[in-house]
Amino acid sequence: MSLVPILKSRKLRATLAIGVAAASVVALSACQANAGADADAFPSEPFTITVPSGPGGGLDQLGRSVQLALTQSGLVKDNIQVFNNPGAGSMLGLNQFVREEEGDPYQLLAVSAVLLGAEKTSDIDVTLEGDTTPIAELASEYLTIAVPKDSPYKTISDLVDALKKDPSGVNIVGSVAGSLEQVLIGLLAQSEDIDPTEITYVPYENASEQVTALLSGDADVSVMGISEILSQLQDGSVVPLVVSSPERIEGIDAPTFGEAGLSEDLAMANWRGIVAPPGITDEQRDQVVDLISQMRETDEWQEILTAKSWADTFKGGTEFGDYMNAESKRIGDALKGLGLIDG
Repeated sequence: MSLVPILKSRKLRATLAIGVAAASVVALSACQANAGADADAFPSEPFTITVPSGPGGGLDQLGRSVQLALTQSGLVKDNIQVFNNPGAGSMLGLNQFVREEEGDPYQLLAVSAVLLGAEKTSDIDVTLEGDTTPIAELASEYLTIAVPKDSPYKTISDLVDALKKDPSGVNIVGSVAGSLEQVLIGLLAQSEDIDPTEITYVPYENASEQVTALLSGDADVSVMGISEILSQLQDGSVVPLVVSSPERIEGIDAPTFGEAGLSEDLAMANWRGIVAPPGITDEQRDQVVDLISQMRETDEWQEILTAKSWADTFKGGTEFGDYMNAESKRIGDALKGLGLIDG
């Protein structure tokens, strides 16, 4: 038998073996590269958004709007759970978030200026600005002072006159103690030489309870974010006396404080945003900030802002953190000046 065919066969087998080995190395390298890419991908786990108040209010609307925009835009593939955890003027949800979710970048908390006031009237030893990781301010919303359609107060001047005659005789409902809503009523009273501590202000945990109190006659006046009472404003069951914006708001038939002959300094807005727990890394923080920044640019988010009459007041990361610190001082000074907390 000739040796040539045998040698050729051996060379062929050796060549095939080398080719198979090389292909295996390439395939293994590709798998390792993909595994590395998957490990580095963000987000790689589902998010949970905690809302430290009940359903229907501004924080709840924010949390569910973020959920909607992230998923419908395709920025997040997994489902996002929104979890309501009300109590203690929103401080219960903040406290549990800080204590139980430390170091987890997939846990987010919906927050607003309300919490900066609530923490100053609470015995719970955590603060929004000191114990969370700032991600982004997403929107601001102006407030309205509103009454039932059959109210004797037809204008904001009617309400001010009633408060001058009997400061405690008007039952005013709003958000939690120390909230921007209570600050607004206190500053309105103060600007008209009415003692803010004499005002009857009843705090509620969520907006739906405030609306129910107003429509049932348990309350005379409500101070709320416009989106929280928008359907009642639109159907006419509730009438806005004034809005806290510097200029009129399209679709809301109510004057500004300045137009009503009151102090223009009463113009103010309640901002809302997202924070992460303490203890996440700088890289994780930057990843979440980048994701939320991308969401802000989507059509889905911009449509939400328009539908809810929210102003786009985006501030990301450290800028948001600096702003919260400044807001905390401003709200604290206002509460002290109104005699609502100790100086």
